[in-house]
Amino acid sequence: MAAPQRRYRAALPTEPVSPVRKRAPKRSQERTLRKKAAGRRRRFAMLVVVPVLLMLGSVYLHTVAAALEAKAADLGTQLGRAQDQGERLQIKVTELSGSARIRELAGKLGMRQPDSGAPKVYGSEFRGKAEDGIQDGTQQEGGEQR
Repeated sequence: MAAPQRRYRAALPTEPVSPVRKRAPKRSQERTLRKKAAGRRRRFAMLVVVPVLLMLGSVYLHTVAAALEAKAADLGTQLGRAQDQGERLQIKVTELSGSARIRELAGKLGMRQPDSGAPKVYGSEFRGKAEDGIQDGTQQEGGEQR
């Protein structure tokens, strides 16, 4: 049970403990209507405008994605054509670089096979100047430092 509350009665009239609060003047009806209208606008924006913008954004993204997919398919087709052409060109290179064809063209141009496998040295300026030693076949000893 709740404890009984005591009430004291003053014998003489006393001042109130806290000063009396003054009430704010009543708000004008116009201000109240403006606040209600602002609230309605916010609610309208949240319930109608935001979802519509999200739907439009979704439609835009789907349109862009479809365009990119079409472009990717077109590029895939072009890639296939380029690979086919590359294979055809590779076959043509193989045919044109065949040894029988090259020998035939060389014969038409007056070229012939060399008689021996050893290369010939022409001119006297090369005699006596062997690159790796003396010409008589012995190895050269020492030498100046570079």
